[in-house]
Amino acid sequence: MSATPDRLNVSKTRLQSPRTPASPSAGTVGASRVIDSVTKFIDLHKKWQLTTQKGTQYCNAIENIKKAVLDPKQQQQEDCNPYPANLELYCKNLAILVTILEDVIANLNTMIEQLKVLHLVMKDEVVGRTWSLGKVLDALQSISGHWQSELNVRKLITENIGHSVDIAQLALHVATWEQLSNQHENANLSVKMLSVEFSIPLE
Repeated sequence: MSATPDRLNVSKTRLQSPRTPASPSAGTVGASRVIDSVTKFIDLHKKWQLTTQKGTQYCNAIENIKKAVLDPKQQQQEDCNPYPANLELYCKNLAILVTILEDVIANLNTMIEQLKVLHLVMKDEVVGRTWSLGKVLDALQSISGHWQSELNVRKLITENIGHSVDIAQLALHVATWEQLSNQHENANLSVKMLSVEFSIPLE
């Protein structure tokens, strides 16, 4: 008997080509991109929070230094410097934080433009638990607007806090910086809802 296998006895299933995996639908790919974008947004939100919190520390440091400068006894001294080196340093650091916030908004706006293009294809397909891409876009655009308004005020504080002429004005700058994050409850709620919709933790 020949040792050569009988070709006729080879199972046909062994000769069949493996089935090509089904390609993911455009909707599935689009939804994945939306999830990636929302994940990146949550990271931007965390960066925004950390940056503004660091700004509060700088504002408090500026307040402590400036209080000493504004002290009447200190001002009577001939060698009194209204802008000591450490004050200038903290003011410069605060200005750097503002540029970081500008970058955060720029990144968010770029993301929004990319999602707008995707929206042309996906329309109002559900991409989260219940939210459509259109609703996600509305939320991100609203947050961007709130952040921009907040940034405009933080810029003014950064430009003027070091030039405060009295304790009351100084305290106003510091208190305003601290409270700005709490003045946009709608934006904060939208962030929390996005976190829930896409199961992305905020902490």
